[in-house]
Amino acid sequence: MSLGRLSRGALALAIIVGTARPSLPQSAIHQRNTTATALIGGSPRLRDGSFQATGVSSVCGVIPKEASLTGEAVFVIEFPSDPPPAPPPGTITAIAFGSSQLVGGVTKATVFRLMVGVRTANGGRPPNYVLNTDSGRPKNVGTATLTTRNGETTLKVVGQEDMGETIDLTVTCR
Repeated sequence: MSLGRLSRGALALAIIVGTARPSLPQSAIHQRNTTATALIGGSPRLRDGSFQATGVSSVCGVIPKEASLTGEAVFVIEFPSDPPPAPPPGTITAIAFGSSQLVGGVTKATVFRLMVGVRTANGGRPPNYVLNTDSGRPKNVGTATLTTRNGETTLKVVGQEDMGETIDLTVTCR
């Protein structure tokens, strides 16, 4: 049958089927078992303390530029995939990290965006800790170090935001 004889619906289906790409296997950066520890200081009565979490990250790894919404490769951690409904005190409740510097074999970055949510020892849920060193705020400083060994990715972030609050965060994805 020629294309001239196809109905509009059949033509649309032929175009969709003809241009469809086979499904790709789930990327190695998705749904990774993850552990995290954080030490936050400099915020008396707010969120000072030691925090930890274990779970599955939605994303932990480099998103290639072809798949990135920004059009550039970026190392990303989004944790956890499914937050617990009632996390116990001393728990990290959320981590979001991104850096376009930690790609292509680069292991150290000073430009990144970080957000960490916690549940304090007394059960409180303070506002998220945020350290964005790409914000143009000269007192927001930090270093993110990335290591990969035997299929395990570890991110270590040490920094301080402009109000003097510090963080020492380690996230390991397997």
